[in-house]
Amino acid sequence: MDSLRTLENVPGFKIAVASANVRDWAEPRNDIALIVADAPVAAAGVFTQNQVSAAPVKIDKKHLKTSDGIARAILVNSGNANACTGKDGKKNAHRCAVQVAEALTAPEDHILLASTGVIGRQLPMDRMEKGIAKALADLGKAEPGDFAKAIMTTDLRPKEASLLLDTDDGVVIAGACKGSGMIAPNMATMLAFVLTNAAVSPRALKAGLKEVADATFNMVTVDGDTSTNDSLFVMASGVTDGPAIDKPSGKRYDKFLAGLYEISMSLARQIAMDGEGATKLVKIRVINAKRHKDAVAAAKTIAESPLVKTAMFGNDPNWGRIICALGRSDAKVDEDRVSMTLCGRRMFSKGAPVLFDEKELSGLMQAKEIELEVDLDLGKEDALMLTCDFSYDYVKINADYTT
Repeated sequence: MDSLRTLENVPGFKIAVASANVRDWAEPRNDIALIVADAPVAAAGVFTQNQVSAAPVKIDKKHLKTSDGIARAILVNSGNANACTGKDGKKNAHRCAVQVAEALTAPEDHILLASTGVIGRQLPMDRMEKGIAKALADLGKAEPGDFAKAIMTTDLRPKEASLLLDTDDGVVIAGACKGSGMIAPNMATMLAFVLTNAAVSPRALKAGLKEVADATFNMVTVDGDTSTNDSLFVMASGVTDGPAIDKPSGKRYDKFLAGLYEISMSLARQIAMDGEGATKLVKIRVINAKRHKDAVAAAKTIAESPLVKTAMFGNDPNWGRIICALGRSDAKVDEDRVSMTLCGRRMFSKGAPVLFDEKELSGLMQAKEIELEVDLDLGKEDALMLTCDFSYDYVKINADYTT
């Protein structure tokens, strides 16, 4: 990872942030963020599969389709999800896109939108439009890290990642995301943005993003709730001397895909570590499943079990909760073949408990990052799910989110 590069300095893009006081914040802060490409560029996105989706998600799907994967800008606001807001919500999202499009002399379908925050409230359009105008006037003036901070809601810290690909033409990939609660992406409230100066066709970008999302962001869960607003975008400016990646195959595509995976996994990991009220990152690794979907189903069910997550918070090596969650998953499971290891200590083997030092293991569980491995012994398929524990603070944060 290259910590010196951020979204703000990827060649071919300009970033701006502004304050619109979208949610009457307790303290002044930036809550509008704008990414603008110097020219129309290849773009791709994957979005929530929640049947209830926000106005910007609906618009983005339409725009990426009608533009054939070409975009000029992404406008983001925090503090208001613009979800479940009816016809007025769609009109407001449309007004935001038009304002940016007209300022850039770009087609409206080249403008993408992302919103995050409280569901069911209309955007304060007077303030939004002033904030957008301010961002447009300040294009290119954002300092490193400004974008990541402007998109935060309940996040405790900004989340960024970047790298310089091992090529001879200076290809950079940088990303930023937000997400802390209501996290169980099924993309096929988490927002993620990745920029690169690589020359990648919309077709190759779309294929690569879908593959990477399935292995990273779609393998994160904080609380099992899939948001109405989940969106993951990637834009490629092509400001490089290297050859273009026209199709989703070949050595150059594979190298780009590996870089996109590394950035996405870093961001996904940061989301899990910053889960609402979380005290530790928990990696659930399921190995030797009969089918890949079995490994995913088993890992996801264990990771989302409130009983497992609270045991992780309490440093309680209660393997009974884990085997119970495994058994109710959709995965093919043979109890007599299951083994489990936590923090490198075997607790359960071939369907029977194993003697272990509970006090020692409880101590190991106090680490900021722990790993549980579940061996199904039925095949060769594996899956890794990233999650966190449930602490008292998770309830406190979500009990009064709107009041």
